[in-house]
Amino acid sequence: MLQFSSSHLNQVVQAIFCAAGAKTQDAIQIADILVANHLAGHDSHGILRIPEYLQSILDGEIVPSANPEIIQETPTSGVVKGNWAFGQIAANFATDLAIEKALDMGVCAVSVVQAAHTGRLAVFTERAAAKGVVMFMTIGTVDRPMTAPYGGAAPLLGTNPIAITLPNLEGPHVTLDFATSAIAAGKIKVAKAKHEALPPNCLVDKHGNPSTDPNDFFDGGFMLPFGGHKGYALAVMAELMSGPLVGSESFPGITQRSGIFIFAMKASLFQPMDNYNQALQKSLKKIKSIPPAKGFSEVLLPGEPESNMHKKRQQQGIPIPEDTWAAVKNAGITVGVDIDAIKAK
Repeated sequence: MLQFSSSHLNQVVQAIFCAAGAKTQDAIQIADILVANHLAGHDSHGILRIPEYLQSILDGEIVPSANPEIIQETPTSGVVKGNWAFGQIAANFATDLAIEKALDMGVCAVSVVQAAHTGRLAVFTERAAAKGVVMFMTIGTVDRPMTAPYGGAAPLLGTNPIAITLPNLEGPHVTLDFATSAIAAGKIKVAKAKHEALPPNCLVDKHGNPSTDPNDFFDGGFMLPFGGHKGYALAVMAELMSGPLVGSESFPGITQRSGIFIFAMKASLFQPMDNYNQALQKSLKKIKSIPPAKGFSEVLLPGEPESNMHKKRQQQGIPIPEDTWAAVKNAGITVGVDIDAIKAK
């Protein structure tokens, strides 16, 4: 396992995407997001994605120089056309639009179409929380179907993540962010890079047999929804909200992708911010005061594990599997960048 500082990885990501045709300010945004995902402990949405994104550029699924634009809006809504820019760029643009309108009008709903892969949604919902805005965000199938519906024997859905963040003025923002599949596809890639087995009950091979081998996923296998029918139902809602509701089918690209649905609300909509914060702290303290069960050291709030990991990795560095680094190095070479030659500042 290799170890890098967050600033070193940031330099690597910026260099690769600038060389791949991204504008400098866009490469900075992408690097900040990928490294933030590593700092939060979600390596599945970090530099591991670089080879995938570079291939998407070659395939025409990402236009590195494209700019997202607002094609329809009201005081409380907007439709953002990503124009196949990097998903992180389109999502940041749409998030900022939703924040601005929510702070002005109280609430806002935003549709995003023609957006490439965004990665971990909590980056965007926590961006809103930092401005005092509660945000809900969901995405449907953005690539090949990889998750079977409950009771189904073939893949139909994506990982269809859902994220919600409430601002917390006195600690880590309270964030729910998870795939509705039993495991995120990126975590299967991480397990493959680390040569590790997957947990049981999240994957079947191409013959429908239960498997813990990540290689089976890349050989025609598929995932199961988490929690049986409950996870499946959430996945369907994510699919419908980010597809038919936002109108993504009207904006096809080289691949058929669902869009993004965002709902934002000013945290002080129902009461002054001080009152909201006092009530929030009271509720959080009640949860934290529960004695830990056997085998646990404390009761953690949603978003707290990521906050703890962020502090740890900022101090100790970010671990990167050698297989992942080798894949990124090979991808960098295709755009004329030798990442081993980039020295930490």
